[in-house]
Amino acid sequence: MSHHDDDPRHGLEATDVLPPARLLAGKYRLGRLLGEGGMGAVYEAEHTGLGTQVAVKLLNESFASDANALSRFRREARATAAISHDNIVAVYDTGTDEQGIPFIVMEQLEGESLSAYLRRERMLEPEVATAITLQILAGLGAAHEKTVIHRDLKPGNVILATKPDGAQVVKVLDFGISKYYSDPALPDVTATGAVIGTPRFMAPEQARGDRDIDGRVDIYAVGVLLYRMLCGKLPFSGHDQREIIERILEGNPTPLRQIVPEIPQELERVVMRSLAVERGERQQDTAQFADELQRAMPSVTAGKPIRIRVPTSTYSTITGRSQIGPSVPSLIAAPTAPTGAASSNVETRPEGAAAKRKAREERRKRGVVYTLLGLLVAALAAGGGYLAVRATERGGSASKGPSLLAGAAYGGKPIRFGVTRYLSEKRIASDHAPLIRYLADQLERPVKLVVLDGYVNIADRLAAGDLEIGALAAYIYVKSRRERPELQLLATHLTASGKSYDGVIIARAGSGIRDISELKGKVFCYVSHTSTSGYLYPRAEFRRRGLDPETLFKTAHFAGDHPRAMRMLLDGACDGAAVFSGMLYEAKKHKMTPEKFRILLQTPRIPYDAYCSHKRVPQAIRDAIAEALLALKPKSEVARKVLGDHARIKGFTTIKDSDYDAVRKIEHLLDADKKPNKRPERKGAQP
Repeated sequence: MSHHDDDPRHGLEATDVLPPARLLAGKYRLGRLLGEGGMGAVYEAEHTGLGTQVAVKLLNESFASDANALSRFRREARATAAISHDNIVAVYDTGTDEQGIPFIVMEQLEGESLSAYLRRERMLEPEVATAITLQILAGLGAAHEKTVIHRDLKPGNVILATKPDGAQVVKVLDFGISKYYSDPALPDVTATGAVIGTPRFMAPEQARGDRDIDGRVDIYAVGVLLYRMLCGKLPFSGHDQREIIERILEGNPTPLRQIVPEIPQELERVVMRSLAVERGERQQDTAQFADELQRAMPSVTAGKPIRIRVPTSTYSTITGRSQIGPSVPSLIAAPTAPTGAASSNVETRPEGAAAKRKAREERRKRGVVYTLLGLLVAALAAGGGYLAVRATERGGSASKGPSLLAGAAYGGKPIRFGVTRYLSEKRIASDHAPLIRYLADQLERPVKLVVLDGYVNIADRLAAGDLEIGALAAYIYVKSRRERPELQLLATHLTASGKSYDGVIIARAGSGIRDISELKGKVFCYVSHTSTSGYLYPRAEFRRRGLDPETLFKTAHFAGDHPRAMRMLLDGACDGAAVFSGMLYEAKKHKMTPEKFRILLQTPRIPYDAYCSHKRVPQAIRDAIAEALLALKPKSEVARKVLGDHARIKGFTTIKDSDYDAVRKIEHLLDADKKPNKRPERKGAQP
C-alpha cells in the first residue's frame, strides 16, 4: 500500500481508541500500550492487590453501542475463561470501565507463533511435530468438553510460549469465531454467504457451510497442522479460495510418505485418517487422536520434555526488552492430556542429513527477531478478536536493498509489488510485511515488495514488465492510464472515510497567516510534481479562488515527501505547504506536533491509490491478485488479522476508472500536463 499520497496506516487509529483510565475497576493499573487493532487496544497492567502482571484489552469505543460486538466480546471472554487449561490462553477477569467500555483481563505471554517457527524450520522432526500436536489436542479437548469448537485453528493461532522458568508450553489462541456445539445463534456463514474460517484449514463440512458442525472440524484442522509440520506443505492448495475449497471437498491429499519417505508409516496413517472428507471416518475426538498418535510414535513417552531449538531473540510483552543471543535448546512443558489420553512428552534428538542441520543453523544465524504483540490484541474477544503476532525478520525475508520477500518456500518467480518510497525503508517494510505475507499465502507464490522513488517509476516498471502489481496515486494513475491504456485497475483501499481522502494547505500556527490569499509573495512548499494532494489539488484550489499558482509565490520548493514539506515549514524554509491531511495526525511520529500548524484550506475529496497490474501479466495471476486483495473486506476477520495494527486502512474494494474522472477534470482545469515556462526551483528542499 503506497502512502506517498495516501494516509499512513499508523494515523488516526489512536484517536479511535478510548484513552484508558489509570486504574481500571479499582484494581488494574494500566501501563504502556502493547498493541491495537480495529476492535480495541491491549495494555500491560498490574493487579494492584496481588502485584501480578496481566494484559488488559479494552474494546474500541466505536463498538460500545454495537450490541453484536458487545455480545460477542463478552461471550467469547466467558467461553475461554470457562475452558481453564494450560494449553489455552488464560482469561482472568472481565468487566466495564467507568464509561461502560468492556474489557478483558488475560495472561501475558512471551514466545513465538508456530507459523513463525515453521517459516524458519519449514518442517519438523516427527517427534517434535507429534509432541506439539499432543498439546494442541489437550487444549482443544478441554474446549470440546465445554462444547466450544475453535473453527479457526492454524499455525498463527498456536503459540510456543516461554514460561518464567524457561520451559515452553503450547498455547491455543484466538477463539474469536468459536462456536458452541448447540448454539444456533452463531452462524457458520456470514450474512453475505461467506464461510467463516481460514479456507486451507477448513474441514469439508465447514467449507460447505453446514450448520451442524461439531468438534471434528477441529480434528481435521489439527490434521492439516500436523501434515504441514511433517512435510512442509499444506494438503490442499489452489490459485484461489474457490479452488482450494473444491480440492478440500474432493479430498485425496498426497500421502505424506510420497513427500517425505522417512515419516513412519503408522504416523502417516493417523494423519491421513484425520483428513477424511467424511467426518465419521476421522478420529472422533481429541482423546482418540492423541491415543493414535502415541501408538504411532512410541518414542513420545510420558515424563520427558520436548527439546526444540528456538531463537532466544524474543520481545517480552511484559518487560518490553529484547534478549538477543544464540539459538539454544528450550524445553516445552508437558501437556495436560485430553480426557482419556495419557500425558505425553518426548525428548527428541533431531536427526537427518548434515546438510539439513547446517541449513537450519545458517537460518538461525541470520537473527530473526520475533515479536509477540500483546498477547492480546487478543484472542477471544470481540468480533473475532485475535492475537496479533508480528515478525521483523533480519536477513530472512528482507533482502538486500529496499525490498521485502515473503513466501520463498513456495518457489517460483516472485510476484513483484511496487510501492513508493514515502518514509524510511525500514518503516515501509514494517508497514507492508503483513500484507506481503498474506498475498504470498493466498497466491502460493513468493511475493516481493519493491520500493521505488516515485509513482511515475512504478508506472514505468509496470509497463516494462518489471512489476506485477503497483499502487499509483490518483494523479499518476490518470496520467499513466492515458499514456498506457493497457494498465489494468484491480482495486483500491478503504479507510473509515471510504474510498477517498483530502489534502490541506497549511501554515505555521504562529505565523499570522490565516488565509491562502496571505501567501502572496511568500515561499511555498509542494511535495512533488506528481503528488495529488501535495501539488495538483492545491493548485486547483488556488486557481478557483482567483489566485494564479504560477505567479502567486516568491518561490516554490519541492520537498520530495510530505513529512519534509512539514519540516521545511516549521524550520522557516517556507511560509506555507500542501500535504495530505493525515500527515497532521502523523506529526508526532515525525517529531512534530500538529498544534504547530494552522489549516488554511481543505481540498475536495481525492480518490485513494489505484492498485494496478498490466495486460502483459497473465490473466490468471491478475485475477488471483485482485481476488486476494478484495478478500480483505472491511470489518471481516481476515482483514483485521492481516491489516491488524494498521487498522486505519480497513480493507480493499473494487473501483472503476470513472471514479478518477474528478482528477481528470482538475488536471484539465490546470492543463497540468504542460510544463511551466519556468519550473519552480528546488533550492532549500533539504531542510
